[in-house]
Amino acid sequence: MISKESTGNETLPIVIAGGGCVGLFLALLLTHSSLPNLIIVIEPQHPDPSSTRAMAHQPPTFPLFAQIPGLLPELIKAGSLSEGLCFRTSVRNGSRVIAEKRFDNGGEGMKGKGQLLLPQGKFQQVLMERLAKSEQAEVRLGWSVEGFEEVDEHVSVRIRAARVSTPTLPYEEPDSSNDGKPDGGNNATNTELIDASYLIGADGAHSLVRKAMSLELEGETLDAQLVATDLRFPFKKHGFFDANFIVDSQNYGLIGRIDNEGLWRVSYGVPGTQSEEDIRKNVHERLRGMLPNGGSDEAEKYGFDVVRVAPYRAQQRCASTLVKEKVVLIGDAAHLTNPYAGLGLASGIADADSLAPILAHILSGKASSPSTLLSSWSEARRQKFFDVVDKPSRAAYKRVRSNVDTDEDVKALLESDPMVKALKSGMPVMPPSLRSAGEEMEGW
Repeated sequence: MISKESTGNETLPIVIAGGGCVGLFLALLLTHSSLPNLIIVIEPQHPDPSSTRAMAHQPPTFPLFAQIPGLLPELIKAGSLSEGLCFRTSVRNGSRVIAEKRFDNGGEGMKGKGQLLLPQGKFQQVLMERLAKSEQAEVRLGWSVEGFEEVDEHVSVRIRAARVSTPTLPYEEPDSSNDGKPDGGNNATNTELIDASYLIGADGAHSLVRKAMSLELEGETLDAQLVATDLRFPFKKHGFFDANFIVDSQNYGLIGRIDNEGLWRVSYGVPGTQSEEDIRKNVHERLRGMLPNGGSDEAEKYGFDVVRVAPYRAQQRCASTLVKEKVVLIGDAAHLTNPYAGLGLASGIADADSLAPILAHILSGKASSPSTLLSSWSEARRQKFFDVVDKPSRAAYKRVRSNVDTDEDVKALLESDPMVKALKSGMPVMPPSLRSAGEEMEGW
């Protein structure tokens, strides 16, 4: 076992468990703070540049990215801005546009711009490349957090190396000699102890850090499974927007552009009891019910090419607290929501945005009460989740499942739903802020 234990005099690192979008963004924010602490990111997997799991960033995240010099323009260059969105009926009801919004992406500034369409893999790659240039950051690919223990004024984090594949970028990894097994494949020597000032759990929905904190996600799993498919089909030729919310009691979902290379996301719901085997077996049949002309394109029988199928359970859940002593949860490790309001990744980015200055304030010795400040932050982020993420996400999920079989049904939706009504009338839709200001919290 390798050990990096504290002698009591040195500045201890901040360890981030999870090298996904949220963990990497927090690491980058911390390297741009005034802190001298080394930022260590622990991630079991090497980044996959082709990953599309998260595909879009909402405009409220733009000011958060803009805090880091040059980051927002770099992200826009790596992706593209959405030109518009709409709510429309399903194919069986004529695929009629109910309400629409087109974005003006020209001119200076980001006001009034559309979503940033940037697949997860490309977003991570930009963040990783920036961290690689920082002497303050260390990204440990092929390692995972196994556990931790609170010791005096710090937390001792135990990490383990795993068998690793060839990395996509030259970050630190376990010695891969001896058939790719670090340390000759001897499990007894594949662990390391790192004494850290704080451990941040950004390790996703199945967070080991959260489980080690003996915390559960409270809330509910929704009654349907959602299936995210990536495919190639000429939606633009059929008059589709970059983002299309399909409103239907049965064939509801989302059809959205992922990139400029012809890849689109089509998501839809299936019964919660349906097996993954049946979901995959029936995917083409379901897609034919979602796509124009049943997915046929001119002379071809099927004009669509399915690249990815990913079923998952839609959830509205949040941990009872995001902080225990020196251990903090952010992103999907802290809370989960369905994708129809686009607030899942956005809320995680906002967690990182609010936590970075809190940690900087505490570790620079300026906080009047560090423990009180972190508790205040935890409650502020939980409240932000319930008020700004959970409620709109539940409403969005209910909205796409509305019955719009008749003109009267469409009229009723336009009259009763504030979001659809605002789009139809051309009124600006002002999303509430996801940010939490640390200086306003008790303990600051």
